[in-house]
Amino acid sequence: MKGIFAASFLAGLERHCKKPICKYFDLVCGTSTGAIIASALAMGIPAKTILNMYMEKGKEIFPPKRRLPLLKAKYGSEPLKKALDEVFQSSCIKDCKTRLLIPAYNLTSRKVRVFKTPHAEDLYFDKNLKIVDCLLATTAAPTYFSPHKMEGGVFIDGGVGANNPSLIALVEGITRCGWDISDISLLSVGSVNELSPTTGDEKMGLLDAAKILNCFMNAESRYAENICNIMLPKGQYIRVTQQVLPGEASLDQATGKSMEKLKDWGTNAAMNCIADVKNMFFTDEIEDVTFYNLDNS
Repeated sequence: MKGIFAASFLAGLERHCKKPICKYFDLVCGTSTGAIIASALAMGIPAKTILNMYMEKGKEIFPPKRRLPLLKAKYGSEPLKKALDEVFQSSCIKDCKTRLLIPAYNLTSRKVRVFKTPHAEDLYFDKNLKIVDCLLATTAAPTYFSPHKMEGGVFIDGGVGANNPSLIALVEGITRCGWDISDISLLSVGSVNELSPTTGDEKMGLLDAAKILNCFMNAESRYAENICNIMLPKGQYIRVTQQVLPGEASLDQATGKSMEKLKDWGTNAAMNCIADVKNMFFTDEIEDVTFYNLDNS
């Protein structure tokens, strides 16, 4: 549900710039809930459509009555799949209008996996994967949803290794896409962060498991943010997040009050940085993207 912030922010950009994001970004990358938004943008689907999906389907995906996560995940994934099917239908990775990266973690191979559009000659295997399958893989957050089985293995949330996928996008641009780092500008849209997620008195036992996981994911996100800041020339990196008070928002908090707050925070964030973002990214349309190996099965 934290994705409401990012979707609202991006919808604000598209509304004020009156231009679809897929025409102005050479590469889009997203993890977990961010992958839902990134996939929509890469397909040319307006951010507002995804924002509406969150607002309308949130309570179905995360109902108030949930299972205790002792033997099974808190929630069934069928409502999420149904919502994604309505937006993406049978679209495949190769149907994107710009480059797309979706990180996930493969429990079968015990390796990270980044689903990619075939934007380089050595990318063969992901092009025919259904976008919905890839999204169910990267959103399978431990304890919240069961792992997702699909072609290639059983997958869980990409956030366990790439909660902030900015660095993955940057490395892909430098290496496989062959872009000079001096020519790269990066817009990194996060979600919301609690001002005081821990007390400092935790014993870090089983009862603090959720806080331990959050520490891992927050640390990875900060590392990625710091490295991007160091590597990119000054003025070519924008990071957008929102600090919130404990209890104001969470991954599965689908109350009307919480969702409206997330939406308003995203709108305000867009208003605060629209000038910088517009000048950096919405001046020239991207060149046509070439996808390879489309004739191969």
